[in-house]
Amino acid sequence: MMVLYALFLIVSQGHAASHDIDKLLIRLQHDDPKLRLSAMEELGKIGDGDSVMAIMKVVENQGEDWKIKIRAIKLLAEIKNPMAVDLLIKVLDDPFFTYDCPALKWNAAIALGNFKNYAKAVDALIDALNDKTLYVKEAAIQSLGEIGDRRAVPYLVLALSDKSFAIRISAIKALGKIRDVEAIPFLRKVLDNATDYYIKEETENAIKIISDQMSHQ
Repeated sequence: MMVLYALFLIVSQGHAASHDIDKLLIRLQHDDPKLRLSAMEELGKIGDGDSVMAIMKVVENQGEDWKIKIRAIKLLAEIKNPMAVDLLIKVLDDPFFTYDCPALKWNAAIALGNFKNYAKAVDALIDALNDKTLYVKEAAIQSLGEIGDRRAVPYLVLALSDKSFAIRISAIKALGKIRDVEAIPFLRKVLDNATDYYIKEETENAIKIISDQMSHQ
């Protein structure tokens, strides 16, 4: 009898949760952007497949407010459901998604840093290193560091000589996070030629992190 009651509770809770999602999906279509945003936040807390799909549709909606779309991208990064990877790559790669709001692009780059072990995410971020927008390049570098895939090292090494101070610093930090010994000679060269205190400090930190990793192997 107790088993049947437990099963009844599980089924009832499932129906209630489904009903809640249905109500949130309806609110997601409301004319009031505040109500749409609150519905999306609730879906983010639920975080199941249906919720993720609904949040992805917000990103794809060309008529949606850009601030809500950016929050949708951030929610997808927080939930970390792999269903979102292809869409985030598309936002990063396809001008159709970002022509009216370039900030979507670098937010997508940042979001991809939460998806480790996805080769296509790494490939897209490496391609983004050629982007003309500083913020996109910087976000891509930071995400490559977060993911930690060693395939990014040669491209990050090239970024060490970028004319942008922000790009150089980001590349140094990312190489430190990836901890690939192959980066040490290039970091030492940066250190030898550095005149800026912050560059020196971050380069020394990166070299130390990689060296410590080697000593524990």
